[in-house]
Amino acid sequence: MTRDEIRQTAADYARAARNAIYAGFDGVQILAAYLYLLAQFLNHGTNRRTDDYGGPIEGRARFLFEVVEAMAEYAIRELSGYGLHLLIMGNTTDFTGTPLEPLMGDGMFRHFRPIFRGTLIANTAMDAERGNRLIADGLADLVAFGRSFIANPDLVERLRTGASFAEIDWTTVYGSRPQGYSDYPPLEQESLESIA
Repeated sequence: MTRDEIRQTAADYARAARNAIYAGFDGVQILAAYLYLLAQFLNHGTNRRTDDYGGPIEGRARFLFEVVEAMAEYAIRELSGYGLHLLIMGNTTDFTGTPLEPLMGDGMFRHFRPIFRGTLIANTAMDAERGNRLIADGLADLVAFGRSFIANPDLVERLRTGASFAEIDWTTVYGSRPQGYSDYPPLEQESLESIA
């Protein structure tokens, strides 16, 4: 396949996803196993290319990531057309060494902000500095502090005063015990306990 054929095929995947959604399906599957096209690129035994789409796994996986990006970009763009008022977005995946590496950190917001026209809420690994910067740079409209709010019932006060965040106790998350979620001490109580 030429580079143009690869680009066209990635666009074809996005078009197929669009057609499936229009036909009423709730989701699509990207099959990259057996001897289908994407698997042929991933497998070092069948991929003998010497360009950017061959060689080490980073090159062999490039086509797959371009397909995923084309489909995700289509999905984000289409979500704008549904009159959705907001989209919560964050990144917890390590894309290091892959073609999607530019989407790490704030790259996801830089990439998708021009595509999604609704309210974009930035999420994941937020602190006051990052949240304020994303909003000031126009990359997000709002910022969510999910995990931080669990461990800090007074998160707003901590953000306002620059106090440190309490760490979340992961042993209590998603558990059936009464501990966690509602028993983290507020800043004043935390300070008193450290003095005692």
